[in-house]
Amino acid sequence: MAESNHDSEHTAECTEAPEYGNAVSSARRVSMARDEYGNLPGLPRLEYRLMEHKSKLFLVSGLLIFEGSILPIILFYPLWYLTDLRHGILFAIITSFFGLVSGLEFAHRSWRLIHKNDKYRPLDGTRWRFDFTHATLSICYTIMTGILIGASIPHEPLVRPLAIPVPLLFIAAGMLCIVTGAMSALGMRTACKVSSIPKGAPQPPYVLTAVEDVVGVDGGGARHFRRRLLERYKASKYFRRLIAELNWFWGIGSVINGAGSLAAVWVIPSQEIAYGVGWGEPLGFFVVWTVITVLWTRRGLREEKKLWAVNSRDKVAVMESGTDTQNTN
Repeated sequence: MAESNHDSEHTAECTEAPEYGNAVSSARRVSMARDEYGNLPGLPRLEYRLMEHKSKLFLVSGLLIFEGSILPIILFYPLWYLTDLRHGILFAIITSFFGLVSGLEFAHRSWRLIHKNDKYRPLDGTRWRFDFTHATLSICYTIMTGILIGASIPHEPLVRPLAIPVPLLFIAAGMLCIVTGAMSALGMRTACKVSSIPKGAPQPPYVLTAVEDVVGVDGGGARHFRRRLLERYKASKYFRRLIAELNWFWGIGSVINGAGSLAAVWVIPSQEIAYGVGWGEPLGFFVVWTVITVLWTRRGLREEKKLWAVNSRDKVAVMESGTDTQNTN
């Protein structure tokens, strides 16, 4: 009876979930092992502990933030005000540092994805096909680099255009979240393979894809994490709700912040101040949104645990009540 109830609980919960074909068809649907959620039948475990990878993640994240926000500012103002360097040379120096850390990390990420060992590739992925986040980042980095090089070429560099790459990146990422969030809410399906999600499956919010790709490759979670994340998303409507909320939070916030920063760059009378705003303001937004996201996620996962446990108990009670009635009859 316990095993029957267990399977019924999981089946009932999964009927509300989107289907993702072969990506999770071979994965286990039920997890009885005790983890951070305790013994919760039917709730797949993510089996990934961030603190075990904290050194690399914090180091890489810190270097990327330094390169993409702090370094341009600390190079620009001293060189602009305290030296006699021609402005073209000044921005050539700054631009030469852009992509140093992100380029190395991007190359390392590329190697992991194309290595003959498919450990880090998306589920059902091929060797020469990157995950969705890698493809979108490639486009964004190309555009940002083009802007930096193009605006640096004139004898007197175009300072304001040189300040807009990060706001544009935030707008692009935010729009991606909003579009995929709307597609998910409307029940639309993917037009192509999206990381581990096959073509023709229900479109997930981009936050789910970003978590899958970043943790799966950069965080070392590998294919096992990709599989478990999709299992969790498939099984738990509470987890799907949390992902949707975070997706709208980042999507709307990123677009508003990026558009505001972009407008400020062009409206502020001093181009020198505008340059600092374009590179520095998005960092403040990112830090605040990240802190809120961490707190929100912790609270959401605790709530998921409580609601899943209550829902499971209610289903067992209904099934036992029906069994008792049949036995009486």
